[in-house]
Amino acid sequence: MKRVYIVDDEPSIVESVAMVLESKGYVVGSQNDDKDVVDNVLAFDADLVILDVMMPEDTGAGFKMARALKDDERTRDLPRIMLTAVNEAGIYVGKFSEKDKDDAWLPVQAFIDKPVDPEMLLAKVEKLLPS
Repeated sequence: MKRVYIVDDEPSIVESVAMVLESKGYVVGSQNDDKDVVDNVLAFDADLVILDVMMPEDTGAGFKMARALKDDERTRDLPRIMLTAVNEAGIYVGKFSEKDKDDAWLPVQAFIDKPVDPEMLLAKVEKLLPS
């Protein structure tokens, strides 16, 4: 079974995303802050990580977590999905989309806006974690 780790400060988002993924047989782990993400992802033995951008203490925490996962040789090859309301919140100039993926600045393989479309979420997860 493929294992997906979610990092989001909103328990309701974690719960809804987990429910969608678990309905398709994924094993889901999570945390609600940006602390020790690399170690927690490793401890969970994740196959893919879903990251929120904005945390209460740091509106760019997701970018930092994505870079930390990419920069650590143990998690470098894990697919990363950015799941965020950053476009809706309007705290950054412009809008983020798939075209903004960048190995140095935004090292993720997919970008999903909140509110989450379950079908889009599953399609992107399944593309990154083929059976």
